[in-house]
Amino acid sequence: MRFDENQPLELDTRKKLYTIIEKSPGLHFREIQRRSGIAVGSLQYHLDYLQKRGFLTLQKEGKFVRYYAMRTRKIIEDKGIMALLRQEQPRHILLFLLQRRFATNERIAQAVNLSQSTTSAYLKKMLETSALQRKKRSRKTHFFISDKEKIVQLLAKYKKSFLDELVDNFVEVWNEVGK
Repeated sequence: MRFDENQPLELDTRKKLYTIIEKSPGLHFREIQRRSGIAVGSLQYHLDYLQKRGFLTLQKEGKFVRYYAMRTRKIIEDKGIMALLRQEQPRHILLFLLQRRFATNERIAQAVNLSQSTTSAYLKKMLETSALQRKKRSRKTHFFISDKEKIVQLLAKYKKSFLDELVDNFVEVWNEVGK
């Protein structure tokens, strides 16, 4: 059976992978493997194939590589924020800040049940991606979300892909308040 090089998504395996990534942008390799059930070697081959042919783009983030479908071009602009939302602790920090105008590192750490040093590391990362901004007030630094609407839109659009009850509850309440 000869595969047509012009139709990379004709193969069911590749179509399945592309659909998973399109519906859940920013997934890392192991999560794609868990959701697809495809063996690691085969998965790597098909992801590389789709990426080389321009169907996927990837973003390296520390030890993770996150995948994005090219059909969702808008998300590519927001892949830094999406990468944060794909991580549980940064996502919970963002959810906390979405419900407030601003908060200190100490207050955020308390709310999301992390140490202040761990919270500080996440906040630094979030500042680098421009998801957050900071402002000094007296001797304390307060953090706030740069673009609440963008984050809420991403959470609402990809709610099912997060597999997180906090996201589900937040989006539900946000939609109720917005109506």
